[in-house]
Amino acid sequence: MSRSAPPSPGDRTARLPVEKLPPLVLNIATLRLTTPTTNVPTKPMKTASSFLAASIAVFSAAGTLAAADAPLFPDKKLEAAVRRYVFEKRDTDKPLVEADVANLSTINAAGAGITNLAGLEKCKALAMLELPGNKISDLAPLKGLDRLQFLNLAHNQVEDVAPLGSVKALQYLELSNNKLKNIEPLAGLTNLASVYLSTNQIANIAPLTRLPRVSSLYLDANGLTHVAGLGELSRLTMLSLDNNQLTDLGALEKLGRLSMLFLRTNKLTDITPLHNAAQRDFKGEKRFAPFLQVYLDGNPLSSSAKRHVTALKGFGTRVSN
Repeated sequence: MSRSAPPSPGDRTARLPVEKLPPLVLNIATLRLTTPTTNVPTKPMKTASSFLAASIAVFSAAGTLAAADAPLFPDKKLEAAVRRYVFEKRDTDKPLVEADVANLSTINAAGAGITNLAGLEKCKALAMLELPGNKISDLAPLKGLDRLQFLNLAHNQVEDVAPLGSVKALQYLELSNNKLKNIEPLAGLTNLASVYLSTNQIANIAPLTRLPRVSSLYLDANGLTHVAGLGELSRLTMLSLDNNQLTDLGALEKLGRLSMLFLRTNKLTDITPLHNAAQRDFKGEKRFAPFLQVYLDGNPLSSSAKRHVTALKGFGTRVSN
């Protein structure tokens, strides 16, 4: 029996089963290659960008929650004043939201200790705001109140009226006893009819001469030395200039509708312009002089000025000197 030839070395190698060798792993602690006993699936490492994205998401969520919790009116005293006008929440401690104040037309809180008006910008329907005797200095929240017609902020700490420059509906403005110097932003408020600016530090009243509808104007105690331009306010019926430094009334001679004129405690020695205006009316239509009341107390009137006082009384004008 013939035997088959033994396989060549190459054939034997080809027939041996191939073993799958396990992967070697470098042990960092021992610096040796080792064979892992089990195959543990590895988790993908978080990259810096993914960590940052997660952090931003967390902080954004926290910011949203904080904003949601922030009160509509940071000033608690203002919030209390507004709450009185929100009938559904008047006697509760539920937080006020924009919907509660969107249709409020009137807010009145005199001497309440209010310092911050933030939140009033949400009172879009506000037509009348009376907050005299508080500690208010910043009027920025009033800037967009397009329906505001009546504003009383007397006896506060207002220095800047720029935010009011866009409140075109204003008809009544009371800012007496504040810290005003520059009133230029008021020049565009052409609907103003009554303006109260007494006891401030206003030296330049030119912006007021561009308010054609003004009928009542109070400028007491501003240290004024002249009132140039006021003669252009043809609708003036009430003008108060007490406690200033006036020496000349020439600018007032054109005012033919005045019914009350306060000039107490100035430096007037001559009232000729006033006499001329009254005399002209008395000889004409008599629509002005017989109804005029003039207060001249506390002025160093000259003898000729005193004669003019007598003449004024003859025209029907009531004079206090």
